[in-house]
Amino acid sequence: MSQPAAPLRVLIVDDEPLAHDVLKAYIARVAHLQLVGQCYTALEALSFLHQNPVEVLLLDLNMPEMTGLELLRALPRPPHTILTTAYSEFALESYDFGVVDYLLKPVSLPRFLRAVAKLPTVASVASPSVPTTTALPAASAPAAALLLRDGTTTHRVLPADIRWLEAYGNYVKVQTATGRLVVNDSFRHLLSQLPAADFMQVHKSYAVPLRLVERLEGNVLTVAGQKLPLGAAFRQEFLRRWTAPAG
Repeated sequence: MSQPAAPLRVLIVDDEPLAHDVLKAYIARVAHLQLVGQCYTALEALSFLHQNPVEVLLLDLNMPEMTGLELLRALPRPPHTILTTAYSEFALESYDFGVVDYLLKPVSLPRFLRAVAKLPTVASVASPSVPTTTALPAASAPAAALLLRDGTTTHRVLPADIRWLEAYGNYVKVQTATGRLVVNDSFRHLLSQLPAADFMQVHKSYAVPLRLVERLEGNVLTVAGQKLPLGAAFRQEFLRRWTAPAG
């Protein structure tokens, strides 16, 4: 006797608790769907998807900090996605991401079931939701110290002691654990001397060690207690690397 097909694993991503309640009730009515997670922000979902196999994403669009479409852009291989939103104006753009369906809130059960009918009926062995990310240089021995000249004084600075870099005309401000240096070097060259697995440019004028990023609010990062800007051109790569599992 053949084994029954595994259910499709579903993740709900929506910032409205009521929407979660409605979708949970609908999922419970469909035998081949299994709810495996609930996230209330796209950032939370990005982290969840790096760790958990999911075949189906029930995704809201309008969420704080990171929209549903930004989440899809950040995933190399998004799950089968059904969008659930109160806004119809994003429908055309959303189909560029290959979404299964676009449901307008309030979502009725019959409309939900029609969308689900478009999904595959068997969970794939290799879930499309677990992203394959570009390999970063492996962590090994501690990075060598840099010799940074501030005025007439040369300082020996370990990369682990650097809090952030800030472009400053023909100079670079280097914030360390003990103070700030103004170094006569180019921003790009100095950044190239730091471990690529640890440091990342997040704005045209700033680079930070990812391990010290504490929080993201809109386009503002909190790094070692200091608020720094996150540039739009760097946002997707930052989100991918910041939420990637360690190791």
